[in-house]
Amino acid sequence: MDGLEKLLIPCGATMEDAMRSLRASGRGITIVQDGNGRALGILTDGDIRNALMDGGTLQSPVRNHMNRGFVSVREGARKEETLKLLDSRIRAIPVLDGDGQPVGLVTTGYLEPQRETYARAKAPVRVSLAGGGTDFTHYFMEHGGVSLTASISLYSHVELRKRADTRIRIFSQVGSRLIEADNLSSLVYDGDGDLLKAGIRVMKPDFGFDLWVDNDFLPGSGLGGSASVLAGVIGAFNEMRDDKLDSYSIAEHAFEAERIELDISGGWQDQYSTVFGGFNFIEFDDKHNTVTPLRLQPGTLQELEERFLLCYSGAEHLGEKIQSENRQPKAGDPEKLGYAAEIKAIALEMKAHLLRGNLNDFGAMLDATWQLKKRINPLVSSGPLDDIYQLAMDNGAEGGRLLGTGGGGYFLFFVKPFRRYDVVAALRQHGLTVSPLMFDRKGLQSWMARS
Repeated sequence: MDGLEKLLIPCGATMEDAMRSLRASGRGITIVQDGNGRALGILTDGDIRNALMDGGTLQSPVRNHMNRGFVSVREGARKEETLKLLDSRIRAIPVLDGDGQPVGLVTTGYLEPQRETYARAKAPVRVSLAGGGTDFTHYFMEHGGVSLTASISLYSHVELRKRADTRIRIFSQVGSRLIEADNLSSLVYDGDGDLLKAGIRVMKPDFGFDLWVDNDFLPGSGLGGSASVLAGVIGAFNEMRDDKLDSYSIAEHAFEAERIELDISGGWQDQYSTVFGGFNFIEFDDKHNTVTPLRLQPGTLQELEERFLLCYSGAEHLGEKIQSENRQPKAGDPEKLGYAAEIKAIALEMKAHLLRGNLNDFGAMLDATWQLKKRINPLVSSGPLDDIYQLAMDNGAEGGRLLGTGGGGYFLFFVKPFRRYDVVAALRQHGLTVSPLMFDRKGLQSWMARS
């Protein structure tokens, strides 16, 4: 605090020294320190008058007359605490650090010390239920596309804080990587953390920062993890903006980072799914992408959680390899256009069943989307993957599919009532990892916090 040195005197000082300190500071209080700078006591102008009236002299040592039982507060005290003391008729209150040394004085108008602020964000991954493939730009620009998705409770986690300089430091728990750059212009794509760099570059921050990113899921899972990571990064930077982006804009920035900046093949559904969260029916056309949340009955949601299973196939999905085949328009391929029309029809039917809580044929429709997907592109499956799928079906699954593009990653299975444990046991005996599924209802969440 400015002028604090005028309030301080050593314990060997005299009462005359204390009076000079009081006059110099004009604060009505002086603080007595020991040889290590710790506060031993205080003297006010009233204390000095009382001491002189009781026989003390100007040359008396201050340690004989100081108030050793003085009231103080710790550095960083909340204003509420100081107001209560001031309201108790205490005129001035020393502020002490952890070693007991004076660092300030509280009087009226005290401001709490400004603490460091930072942004956090968490974004869920998704399970794609139907409509996949019709969310590619080249298809829906002419024919319109749909997607039925649900977000689940596995997240990307992001922390962001500003720096006083332009330097950039990115910490990724995936692979335990540290990426550093002098400024935004020197943050170049070089194969190391390019997804994170793309999310940063589309947000164009004009400050240096430290960024931490962690995930609840494995890379190459088929759960739309890259969109989840980008949504988290963009959501954290959005907290630093005065003019906040809305959910549609955040999803579009995530799409831009992955599809345009990095030129990674794929559709649009993942970005909207992770940002909006919950069950959504998404429609795509040449003018607008529209996200319609599905208001499912609580019993339907609970039953879906009980009958869905996630099973990791043991292999990463082949997203880029398979998706790159879908980049060229298929206007001259009537067979694939016919498949796409079937996929959209199934998605519409599945949406209707979900809204009505009719799950009797839900598994069979999930199976139908998987069989169509395999007919469209044989690369989405393989002999070992087909064996896993058949094992689940033989032991009580009604249907299922590989999530995402296919070729590996997670299977999503929908099991018959009373057969969940049979399916789990069979898959685990096969050496596979099986886990329950819980839905996320909120999508991307971001907020500011103080340390």
